[in-house]
Amino acid sequence: MPPKPKYTKEELLSVALDLTRENGIDAVVARNLGQVLNVSPSTVFTHFDTVEDIRMAVIEQARSMYNEYVEDGLNMTPPLKGFGMQYVRFAKEEPRLFMLLFMQKQDHIRFADFIVDEGHYERILLAAEDNFSINREQAEFLYHNLFTYAHGIATMLATGACDFSMDEISQMLGLGCRSFMIGMKLERDVREGMMPAIGKVPEGMPEDYFALRLKK
Repeated sequence: MPPKPKYTKEELLSVALDLTRENGIDAVVARNLGQVLNVSPSTVFTHFDTVEDIRMAVIEQARSMYNEYVEDGLNMTPPLKGFGMQYVRFAKEEPRLFMLLFMQKQDHIRFADFIVDEGHYERILLAAEDNFSINREQAEFLYHNLFTYAHGIATMLATGACDFSMDEISQMLGLGCRSFMIGMKLERDVREGMMPAIGKVPEGMPEDYFALRLKK
């Protein structure tokens, strides 16, 4: 009968998660795990068959932590901004885990797939529809644009390119949300002038479009 391991599966995963939070998922290897646990590297496979299995378990833990952030955001008012706040907060407080979940290179992935894979797509759309009394198309327009904006802020924070306080983040997301709401309610031709479709070049200044809108 093999000897009982000196550590539990939960303890191993805790070490693996800490290694990831400090140095990224590539730091999760048998040698590093064994060193922290003070055991032979080979014994880390008592609970898992491969290092890849351990890394997948770490990703599940990171996802669970992220989901807790999102739940807090969806309980804020308005929930759409709350989601954006918590998405960015996660990147600020857990940069390595954010990069693990949302900054891995993908082959030919579409934005539509990326935003759905985030995991809360339907709930956020329903919250936007209910909170702002808008239809599904408007909710998608609003969410897609705010998510792109929030992801840009989150990426700057996670990579250390720059830092923002949570008050600054709240102001930026609030302004972004209001701006996208204005754009959402404009007629399509005016909206595309301010936010051109692919291949279109904008002409004039935003003030011109608002002036034009007010004259109608």
